[in-house]
Amino acid sequence: MKSAIFYLAETAPAWFSVEKSNRENLVGHARLPKTPWAVDGLHLHIFGREVPRVREEVPGTDLPCRCPERHIQGDQTFCLGLRYLKVQTAEKARQWWVQLNQFLRCQGVAELTRVWPINQALDHGDAGEHHERAISLAAEAGLEEEYASARLGEPSWLTDPKLHLFDKKGRPINGRALCPLGCKRRARGRQVTTLRTDCDRWQLLVALAYAEHQRRKALDKYWKAVFASGEKCCRTMRRCPLAAYEDRPEGKREEN
Repeated sequence: MKSAIFYLAETAPAWFSVEKSNRENLVGHARLPKTPWAVDGLHLHIFGREVPRVREEVPGTDLPCRCPERHIQGDQTFCLGLRYLKVQTAEKARQWWVQLNQFLRCQGVAELTRVWPINQALDHGDAGEHHERAISLAAEAGLEEEYASARLGEPSWLTDPKLHLFDKKGRPINGRALCPLGCKRRARGRQVTTLRTDCDRWQLLVALAYAEHQRRKALDKYWKAVFASGEKCCRTMRRCPLAAYEDRPEGKREEN
């Protein structure tokens, strides 16, 4: 059976020059146009017989060895997405190269601006699955912009605990309260605000609010684990939670 590395070497794009390869390892330089590494390239090591992983050949050369905000994991490999591709065909290999292309372009933006492109990644750890679900629900409800603002911390009904939209298991509650979107319906010849239970999108709105609630909880748990690990910030990104934590007075850090 052909290995994932075989298919990746066979379908390597023009921007990746293969230096050496065998059944389980592929080493070469990625020279993506319009990135800081377009000329000298990033020296990468790709490995894995079925599910390819990739990192710098010598971690820490051009990219941080580890940086949550730049999606470089604790084992120094790149996080290319929520689910890793199992490469067993040339078509899957081409998809994998597309993922790496997008990842490296985002790294180029981060290198130049110290900010990761906001719509080009899911949240860290278990928060990623909740984030993915929230994005899907927001699209279904036609609330993409409102959700994006709420996720960035803007005031929103989505994150207002005073509205009591769901119980501990995410089930809708307080159905006789008014719809948080202010939806209207016609009653007795005039427009009145719809009750939650009468809103066509009520179940969808609750599911979205609960997904965002779960995302925030999971992301907070993720960062607390990073803080507790003693990991040091690489200081290459703006507004990094790890940097903010390190810069707090010692006593304040212990409160986390």
